[in-house]
Amino acid sequence: MDLGAVARTRTSPSVELVDKRLPSKRQLEIQLAKLKVLEEPKLSLEQYPVSPEAASELLYMAGFEHNDLQGRVIDLGTGTGRLAIGAALMGSRDVSGVDVDPASLKMACRNVETVEVNVVWKCCSITEVEGDYDCVFMNPPYGTRTVHADTNFVRKALQLAPIVYSIHKSSTRKYLNRFLQKSGAEITETR
Repeated sequence: MDLGAVARTRTSPSVELVDKRLPSKRQLEIQLAKLKVLEEPKLSLEQYPVSPEAASELLYMAGFEHNDLQGRVIDLGTGTGRLAIGAALMGSRDVSGVDVDPASLKMACRNVETVEVNVVWKCCSITEVEGDYDCVFMNPPYGTRTVHADTNFVRKALQLAPIVYSIHKSSTRKYLNRFLQKSGAEITETR
């Protein structure tokens, strides 16, 4: 889901991205499938890994349909790093991943070695994240264990960047729309 602060028209991929010989969507999916996930995720943190298929779809939408992988990219609640690593595989040169769980980030470090890309990892709460980014990716907690955990992530993402790609349960779409309208943002595309 693209939670951009402003609506925009579809653009073709930049010449720079096309010239880099980036992986096809299927090749990206195969690379992302090689990455390890936690064998025993912490339910209290709602650690639900994004599938390689969903991650590659989201990253291709960002990179090829909207050309949003050019600048500084951050993955909030990165877990084992699938979205952050995928952004790096898609040509992003300045990628960070943030998570509160040291075990997840330890696996993210191993995962980044598997595919040989550069990602900067930080172990902290999203409330501690500061800076200006061009794009945020996230598969946030859905708020089933901690009420409003999802909207806390969205609120922080909107503070960090003008473009946000986020994965949410479809059953929360109406609530999320109202929340974003109150925040002065809008959903410009859903899949």
